[in-house]
Amino acid sequence: MRLLLAFFLAQVGIINNTIAQEQEYTELNQALAFPDKVTRLNLSGMNMESLPQEISLFKNLTYLNLRNNHLRIFPEELSKLQNLKVLDLGGNLFSTISKSISSLESLEELFIDNEQNLDLESSIDVIAAMPKLRILHLENNNAFLNNSSLLKLQNVNSLFVNRSMLRYVPQDICLMENLRLIDFQNNPIKKNRMGAYPVPYGLKIR
Repeated sequence: MRLLLAFFLAQVGIINNTIAQEQEYTELNQALAFPDKVTRLNLSGMNMESLPQEISLFKNLTYLNLRNNHLRIFPEELSKLQNLKVLDLGGNLFSTISKSISSLESLEELFIDNEQNLDLESSIDVIAAMPKLRILHLENNNAFLNNSSLLKLQNVNSLFVNRSMLRYVPQDICLMENLRLIDFQNNPIKKNRMGAYPVPYGLKIR
């Protein structure tokens, strides 16, 4: 009987841990009950001006949503989240992106859209330094990268720049060998400029 009870409790523990790993937490206090098990954390729209230091406890976090807060300074605590694959920083008040973001060696998708104060030119080097970054969201930003800066994003295969007040297709997209999708939707691009440059085979423009 004791063996059966022990087995049952072990199975319950396994199930609870699995649930903890799959659940997307929206309350920091709840997530702190399973800091080693949490993989998805959504802290969007909480009017935060800074991140709590406890964020660094989530060593196994793969998805973090900090959208629509009041963050002005890139949270250095994020550099400790080495398993992070998706990071959503959209809709904050950043002017630049810290060099520490390049230490996120597992990051594959980055949202820095709706950042009206962001100076993309001064941030592009640290963004381009992330070795596994493949998807970059820059939608609805006031400024866009010039041609020479675009070439630094050689690892990116999907680039989203819709609603960015673009009037022409940047010429150097044809030199980005890994790019497979670029989204120009809802920009005032003149139709006669869309076909001005050769489009690489396999690149989808929309």
